Amino acid sequence: MRRTYRYLTMLIFVISSFLFINKVNAETEVTVLNPTGASCNLYEGSAGKCFYKDKNLNSYVKGVIWLDTGDKVKILDGYDKLPSNDTNLCSDYYVYVSYYFPKKQQTFYGYYCNANLINHESALTEELKTEFEQAKFPKSYWADLAIMKKAHPTWKFVALETNLDWEQVISAESNVGINLIEGNEEGYRSTLGGSYDYYTDVFNVFEGSSWYAVNKPTVAYYMDPRNFLSDMYVFQFESLVSNPEIQTIDGVKTVLGENYLSNYSIDFITAAEKSGVSSIYLAALAFQEVGGGSVATSGEGFTYNPLNTKYASLRGTWIDGGFYNVYNIGAGTDKSPAQNSVVYAMGGADKSDTSFERPWDTMTKAIEGGALFIGEKFITKGQYNIYLKKFNVISTYWDIYSHQYQSNIKAAADEGNNVYRSYNSLNLLDSDFVFSIPVYKNMPETVSELPAKGNPNNYLKTLKINNTDVEGFDGGKADYKVHVSYDVKVADIDAIAVNSNASIENTGEKDLVVGDNVFELVVTAQNGDKKTYNLNIVRSKNTSGEPTVDEIVNNSGVKSDGTYFSGFEIDTNTQTLVEKIKSLNPEAIVKITDSNDNEKVNVSFATGDKISITSAGEEKSYTVVIYGDTSGNGKIDPLDLLKVQKHILDVNGLSGAYLKAGDANKDGKINPLDLLIIQKHILEVSYIKQ
Repeated sequence: MRRTYRYLTMLIFVISSFLFINKVNAETEVTVLNPTGASCNLYEGSAGKCFYKDKNLNSYVKGVIWLDTGDKVKILDGYDKLPSNDTNLCSDYYVYVSYYFPKKQQTFYGYYCNANLINHESALTEELKTEFEQAKFPKSYWADLAIMKKAHPTWKFVALETNLDWEQVISAESNVGINLIEGNEEGYRSTLGGSYDYYTDVFNVFEGSSWYAVNKPTVAYYMDPRNFLSDMYVFQFESLVSNPEIQTIDGVKTVLGENYLSNYSIDFITAAEKSGVSSIYLAALAFQEVGGGSVATSGEGFTYNPLNTKYASLRGTWIDGGFYNVYNIGAGTDKSPAQNSVVYAMGGADKSDTSFERPWDTMTKAIEGGALFIGEKFITKGQYNIYLKKFNVISTYWDIYSHQYQSNIKAAADEGNNVYRSYNSLNLLDSDFVFSIPVYKNMPETVSELPAKGNPNNYLKTLKINNTDVEGFDGGKADYKVHVSYDVKVADIDAIAVNSNASIENTGEKDLVVGDNVFELVVTAQNGDKKTYNLNIVRSKNTSGEPTVDEIVNNSGVKSDGTYFSGFEIDTNTQTLVEKIKSLNPEAIVKITDSNDNEKVNVSFATGDKISITSAGEEKSYTVVIYGDTSGNGKIDPLDLLKVQKHILDVNGLSGAYLKAGDANKDGKINPLDLLIIQKHILEVSYIKQ
């Protein structure tokens, strides 16, 4: 996407009821209202790098920031730095301000004319409060709407009630692959499955070579209408229905600028007449989609060769590059959107579809036929403004969240800005515009913000103690217990993060006391996301050289969570475990009993058996779990099926070790899937892994 620059409204609007005096307290937040002057590109940098040339005095004022109606600034101390008070530039006086630019996530400083600033409280009159309340706008919309209404009294704002829950909308639009973003900013990308792998720190490309799935906060930012209630973005809520009185060929030419598309300006006017779709919008859409005029090989949005001298690749074959698709209709969201667009423009691979004046083998056909498609498929089906065409939250013809024109999450904001630039340059901003602005149920009081920039990976790649890998380490697992001997008095904790930009807290040498030594290793990703690894280093209490019970258990080959023993295959003999424990400590005392406390010697284990181990002066007890053996008879048979079935039906619930044994697939719950697994074991189709 090309850069969006900040433009002035070029209209002088003098407001007499400002709430400012010559000495304003620092950090007072105010809002820009109808600024005037020449444009100054904020991308040039912060204070001192933005210059304005006074046309009348032929002098330069340094550090002035030029903004748009609705932008919020803070008045700061710094009057000793004020530029000269040129009355032809500012009818009042300059104040030193800061402005946070959300798109760049950067704060700029400079000087601004006090006469073009207004306090929200003075703009939001009782009359406007009543108007917005009757229109059913939430209160969080009112202040920004009031600023625009103050600047443009003829504008009308309509609350478009979607009757959709905000959280459900954002969750649905955050499904991987629905919305995409281009560029290197990893903080905006989704980390959900299918989009990102924390272990390898790799994001999957969904379209072209640099389009990635968007994360939930980024979706919320671009879908929250309150972020776009300012002059330069509000036109995404304007109706796309053609209005020739204000949508003129001069406006089309303004949108297209010096781009090659300007050669076809009259075609956009004709397309509007035929389709009923705004010519300004059609030009803005074409400019965004194919305004670069590149050859359709990369799949980054350019679907044809304007010189008509080369060819576009189509899945290994060659298709005549003379087909055009200026709106990228049919591009889809795979790795070959450009080729898909060419196929659509042809009328399908077999060139049989002639709808919407296809094949589009001339630019004129592509402009006009594509407009007919947009009018029929979107404008007449309830998706009648740029926002709704991008985010289908209202159409009764199409399923909501489907039939969305672009995958680009920024499309509505960028296209709306292009439309604004055209109207602004033609001094049409005070025309009778109507804006249909969506509202949702249960919207948060605070406006959605863009997530922090930077890589989101907060996983560890390695974890070592005294230069030895922690057994069973997995970057996705948070809790670890490591046993060391009594002689180990210091532990050197060493960890490496998956992403080199992440920071790790609490590594290095740590003094150990006898018993538990709990350390929290906090990994902070570049974007600020944190993950805590809990490491418990257990130093043995034994001074005689005997291993502790925990040390024996950790080396016995069984699985233990401190309460239950598992990992025994069916018909495992009790003597096998006794011999293993004795091999680790000949002095250890091992006692095995059944659920009724009857001692078991040289027989098979069953669910519910008790194991007592004494070593190094301490005794610990455990209960045996054999997955699938819910009856406690040491076998997996139809009786176990019956017990699991009764538990599911809530007739006779399982508990303790028997409840754990019924969870045959170990997913933390008992359901019909466990019944199926036990049944397959009985039928010898597949066996339960202990």
